[in-house]
Amino acid sequence: MNEIEEYISKITALFLQYGIKSVSMDDIAKELGISKKTVYQVFTDKNDVVFKSIAHLKLQMDNIIEEFNKSKLNVIEKEIAQRKKYMKTYLKIKPTYMYDLKKFYPNIFDDFIQYKTRIISETTYNFIKEGKEQALFRNDLDPEFMTKLSVTLTFAVFHPDIETFSEGDLTSKKFSDQFFIYHMNGICSDKGRKLFNELLNNEQLLED
Repeated sequence: MNEIEEYISKITALFLQYGIKSVSMDDIAKELGISKKTVYQVFTDKNDVVFKSIAHLKLQMDNIIEEFNKSKLNVIEKEIAQRKKYMKTYLKIKPTYMYDLKKFYPNIFDDFIQYKTRIISETTYNFIKEGKEQALFRNDLDPEFMTKLSVTLTFAVFHPDIETFSEGDLTSKKFSDQFFIYHMNGICSDKGRKLFNELLNNEQLLED
């Protein structure tokens, strides 16, 4: 990681923790340990900072997916391995962050939504298809329906106006763990469910 990439990583962490609007260029300079003048020598303006922050998140997700696609593990083993890595990024993306992005940087937000929709659609479709081929997922699953469902559920948690669960619930590991168990047991065949629950118990899947 070069110096600029390190800057962007630190800035992204700030945005994810406090939201985009509340983080000023002065806050960024302080976090990076450089002067505000130097910040503007690296970034054109805050819009540029936000754009590069989103690009950083997208790259992290792309790397996880690429590793997932290259893996020789079965779909359940791959899903568990991918989840452990993806959660380090996903749980940090708070609804407040997405709300600020949508309100103050709509073009960047729209691009990110298109990106997320594409990767969720592609990975879910291939995931379901591969799982059925390995007889680890139910044969009656419709890949297209599961793809649409995954996209809908993913974006639902990014809306702070959802009242069924609090923001704390939606971004908690407990919520994610419970949904993961529910989801995997729902799509697995008897064979797949047995394997999943063995891994759940033996590998202490839900521990940090």
